[in-house]
Amino acid sequence: MNNKYIRNVIIFLLILEVAIMISVYVIADAKIVNQQYVTEEVSKTTNIEKDEILADTITTLEVEGLEKEERKKIMEGLAENWDSSKVQTVQAKINNDEDGMEMPVPVPIGYTASSVEGENTIDGGFVIYEGIDPVTGSSSDEGVKEAQKTRNQWVWIPVYDPSEIYGIDSNGKMCGKLYNYSTDGKTKENWSESNGVITLSSSTGSREPDIVTDYDKDNYLPNYLIDEERAEINKEMITNFEKTIKSIKKYGGFYIGRYETGGLNEVAKVVKMDTNISNQTWYTMYRRCKELKGSNNNVITSMIYGSQWDRTMQWLIDTKCKSYSQVGSDSTDWGNYYNKSIKYTDTDGTEKTSGTYSSSKRIPSGSSEETKANNIYDLAGNVWEWTLEAYSSSSRRCRGGYYGSDGYSSPADYRDGNVPNDGSVASIRV
Repeated sequence: MNNKYIRNVIIFLLILEVAIMISVYVIADAKIVNQQYVTEEVSKTTNIEKDEILADTITTLEVEGLEKEERKKIMEGLAENWDSSKVQTVQAKINNDEDGMEMPVPVPIGYTASSVEGENTIDGGFVIYEGIDPVTGSSSDEGVKEAQKTRNQWVWIPVYDPSEIYGIDSNGKMCGKLYNYSTDGKTKENWSESNGVITLSSSTGSREPDIVTDYDKDNYLPNYLIDEERAEINKEMITNFEKTIKSIKKYGGFYIGRYETGGLNEVAKVVKMDTNISNQTWYTMYRRCKELKGSNNNVITSMIYGSQWDRTMQWLIDTKCKSYSQVGSDSTDWGNYYNKSIKYTDTDGTEKTSGTYSSSKRIPSGSSEETKANNIYDLAGNVWEWTLEAYSSSSRRCRGGYYGSDGYSSPADYRDGNVPNDGSVASIRV
């Protein structure tokens, strides 16, 4: 993976109603002197949370092809229990059909739902902006363009059946369900399930949550994650995955960064036209992702899990934005790859083309409409994107290809891997 880039991937999660759980988690990140005490408290909270999750049975649904009425019913049922101190309930059109059917979407306090044409339907990509000032008009309006370049943005990914993205193994540990996509559909990646119990095909294959033992060492981690030890980061990953799943089950989905994460040498951000989107280690990006929420205690920001990446791929297929083939076999027609030249807008406002093969290049985040899929930009090509997915004892998975690869060998769903201390290869998405 030398000379490649990886896009910084971050997922946006809604905080649950258990305030003490969140405050303890924040303290564990921020305070070092009480590290032992905090770790014990996190452990206690995690056990409580796991009991709640295990006790919550899930009715498995045939999600692919769900009718609008069924999806609406699911979300309305969930919305009855949403925490109004954390989220606003916004009624959004499912799509642009003449029936105008709507269903609820949770918008975290401190964020605003877009009123821009093309940014406010669920199947077309429901966009929220950081801050409470409304964003209205059309994408060609100067005010909208300015908001897209200066305010963090996220797109809602609905999850109507959480059992599609996680399972529980024989030890009671929650594990992400990973998939491979192709023209023929999707297949399981390194897992099987029987009688409600998930089993990994290989303990060193693609998996989450987990550490990579060759690098996540006590004598190594402090160089990248200040004062964190192997036991702590392992506990943190397990705890965060449980929080992620619990939030998805409560609110019916998650938010994904609209653009490749930028500002990686300064303050991380998810905005249009950023160029500082790569060349950082996995460890640096892991830390930066957590900082993206700023002072807003209604949300948690995190690097994306492989299971969430796969759910996003499936959502693109379910909404007929992309086909199985376009996601898993050849993404050339919607990504910045070296075998296709695309039109984009450079940072100085000039219209340019990316070039092909030896003249291919990385372009600013969200700078080409050709790379947009349901309001999310650059999922295919441009820069690789780190995820939390572990592989072997030494690698973290990165997804989606980059401008130096072609769209048929590295489509949007494609998995590659790299050692987490390499800062020359990748970016992230939240």
